[in-house]
Amino acid sequence: MKIVADVNVIVSATIAPLGASRAIIMAWREGRIELVTSDGIIAEVEEKLRFPRIGGKYHLADEDIRTALATLRTQAQVVAVPLQSIRSVTGDPEDDYVLGTATEGKVDYLVTGDKGLLELGQHRGVAILSPRQFVDRILASSTSPG
Repeated sequence: MKIVADVNVIVSATIAPLGASRAIIMAWREGRIELVTSDGIIAEVEEKLRFPRIGGKYHLADEDIRTALATLRTQAQVVAVPLQSIRSVTGDPEDDYVLGTATEGKVDYLVTGDKGLLELGQHRGVAILSPRQFVDRILASSTSPG
């Protein structure tokens, strides 16, 4: 099962030791799901983690940020997102880029906390779920016996 985790999911998993976003990243690290990302998502994750209101508030050291980014670059599938594959769907270029990443990565799910993306429900065959929905509906059912 392949997913794109939106920037907000990755940032949340990086700063919070518990919660649905962390469960998703742990499932990826355990090999239960495949994570697909792109250079643009990784760059935005770095930008958000370096914001004083995030990195400073959660006491992220530069080494913590470098480790998170290196893990994404080396252990996730990083896909190219050509400009022609980015369609204006949401009116927000960052959200449209995330949709382009999901399309180019041929993923099953886009996991996001973004209300605009969640309102779409799906895009070009990719189901769009919140972290909690993904954990409750997908991860829970994929780990249950039988």
